[in-house]
Amino acid sequence: MLGKLMKHEFRATGRIGAPLCGIMLALAVIAGMVLRFWGGSNAYGWWERAGSTVIVLYGMSVFAVSIGIFIVLMQHYKRNLLGDEGYLMRTLPVSLHELLLSKLFVALIWYVAAMVLTFLSGVLVVFLSGEVKLSEFGDAMQMLRRALSETDAEFWIVTILGYLGVMAFLTLLFYADFTMTQTFSKHKTLYNIMFVVIFIVLLRVIFGLNGLLDASFANAAQMPASAGIIGGADGPTQIYVTSSHGSYIGLVELYLFNALLYFLTWGFLKYKPNLE
Repeated sequence: MLGKLMKHEFRATGRIGAPLCGIMLALAVIAGMVLRFWGGSNAYGWWERAGSTVIVLYGMSVFAVSIGIFIVLMQHYKRNLLGDEGYLMRTLPVSLHELLLSKLFVALIWYVAAMVLTFLSGVLVVFLSGEVKLSEFGDAMQMLRRALSETDAEFWIVTILGYLGVMAFLTLLFYADFTMTQTFSKHKTLYNIMFVVIFIVLLRVIFGLNGLLDASFANAAQMPASAGIIGGADGPTQIYVTSSHGSYIGLVELYLFNALLYFLTWGFLKYKPNLE
């Protein structure tokens, strides 16, 4: 049943997510061709303005894919579980865990797809612009494959788990925020802000404890270590990977927070539902 729910989620969110990705790739092709012929064109009037417009639109499409998909997923969650559709969803012969997990898994897949497609769009722009020749592009791909093959598998495990954990954290943070503040009848926006601020302050406190762990591991292992996957100086989801000790502790810490947010969301949906 989880697979069917995920299929439904892809259809619902793909109505906006897929066109956003398609527009970004189309604008990448056009922007690459514009850059190819822009320098050799003597038409500095409308051609220059049109070229600048296309490049700006491509940059906006990258931003729209990065931020727009996240907004679409959050709005779909609110409408599907906390709005009018919530009454219908609760009549389905599925558990609340399946409903939540289907949304979370689909969100993570969308994030990975958006990241990959954004990278491909950048490659299209560079390749079609003519700045990189086909032979140079092939050499670059070979160097990239060689670098990937020579990279320690532990690094990729930590990196992938860290990326997925951070994306899940951001998603679950807003799930919990929307669900918990839904129980209030007034000033929901204020409570939304307060919940996020309180949670980020809590992460900052955790960051201070991470510093103590860093010092302990540095003294014990005679090497630099970091446990700051969350609550870092550059933001609540800054990832540090400086040693196996710190990165593993940070991953455990991150996923424990994800579990906390998940069960907060599940508990409020199950025991204190307040559908609009």
